[in-house]
Amino acid sequence: MNKRDRKERIIKERGQQIFDAAVKVFSKKGFDQATIPDVAQEAGVAVGTIYNYYQSKHDLLLAIIKSYIVTESFIDFLEQPPESGAAAFLFFFFNERLTIGIDNTDVMQLLMSEIQRDPELRRQYIDQVVVPNFKLLEEYLGLKIDQDTLRPSNIPIVVRALVGMTIGLSLISKLEGETGIIRKMPRHKLVTEVTRLILEGIERK
Repeated sequence: MNKRDRKERIIKERGQQIFDAAVKVFSKKGFDQATIPDVAQEAGVAVGTIYNYYQSKHDLLLAIIKSYIVTESFIDFLEQPPESGAAAFLFFFFNERLTIGIDNTDVMQLLMSEIQRDPELRRQYIDQVVVPNFKLLEEYLGLKIDQDTLRPSNIPIVVRALVGMTIGLSLISKLEGETGIIRKMPRHKLVTEVTRLILEGIERK
């Protein structure tokens, strides 16, 4: 490994240190009470080092939000030509989104509460996370309809309904806890049931 590669690795590792420390501190103290010095102490770096990566506490929280919601696998899937059928798309979507939501409910609750409380953070979240990702989903489903894989529908409503299901199931799993059916059921089976519900509905054919 040459000098440049070592430097890039150190920068990446230190960035991850700061990120992990911020998640821990924000979860423990709440975003409003947490400070950049708190994060620096938890990460074991100087306060100034954090500002080499993030301009403000808001930017740091927004980076955390993006990392949980805008995953590389999710973006890669949506940017690929939509050659798979509706069942494959739905299974991927619910599996990826529910895994994030159910496995990280504490962090997600913190992030969502701060988004609701802080108008500026909410605006940034909508502009940088919600709008771009909804647009990707809408374009993907539009191509599916053009290919006659899906029936014509109100795409913006469909996107919001799919996202809403994953958020709702994640929150219910948090309320029910480890003994609840959502967390007890094998993830593959849960995702299969939700996918079947969307594809087949609940009416007996």
